[in-house]
Amino acid sequence: MRIIADARRIKRRTRVGEISPLLGLAVLIGSTVLLFVAREQMWLTMILVWVGFVFSLIGSYLGERYVGPLAHHRAVPEALEKLDDDYVLLMYKTPVAFVLVEPGGLTAVMAKSHSGAVAFKDGKWQHHVSMRFFRRMAGQEKLDRVERDAALELEMLQEYLAKRLPSDVKIPVRTVLLFVHPDVQLETRDAPLPAFKGAQLARWLRKSGKQPELPKATQQQLAEVLDG
Repeated sequence: MRIIADARRIKRRTRVGEISPLLGLAVLIGSTVLLFVAREQMWLTMILVWVGFVFSLIGSYLGERYVGPLAHHRAVPEALEKLDDDYVLLMYKTPVAFVLVEPGGLTAVMAKSHSGAVAFKDGKWQHHVSMRFFRRMAGQEKLDRVERDAALELEMLQEYLAKRLPSDVKIPVRTVLLFVHPDVQLETRDAPLPAFKGAQLARWLRKSGKQPELPKATQQQLAEVLDG
């Protein structure tokens, strides 16, 4: 599999994800010191507390996606590494973060870092893991919006293609969920979206998830659009 990535964006956001929690901690410590040495400046203390909190939220959000061994720009290619060069993974090159270009169309890959038990039962997504409240405070997304998010990604990708391809060229587009944490347990057989853990996605793409191949001329048009 070939990879085309926006390396500048990845580097920039990784750096922000690394620095923001430290800045947030420093500001919160400063606000605590100020509370004791200048009680009359309570308004400034409150501002610093909010600034520190915002830095912490930014760091948590970007940290989950760009920092560490489960950073999505590392984990997604690792999950798909068994695919051959007929596949191209676009990372942050379109309005959708991860797009896999296949001989039969496009697959938007929604990466998720959740650990614990993830299931789809009684028409609802369920996530059971210890300290879930603190994980959400640290920026981890709830799964109850995943279908709306998938529909939005699909719409954005279709609009992106519609602006760049002739109206008579139709490219199949779909969305899948990829859980990258090694300790996640999935029970999603009845889910409205295909959901996979790690390398399961590559196996599915090569077998039951393989789409009929597009004409070579259409593949060439698509490649030219996405390379641009």
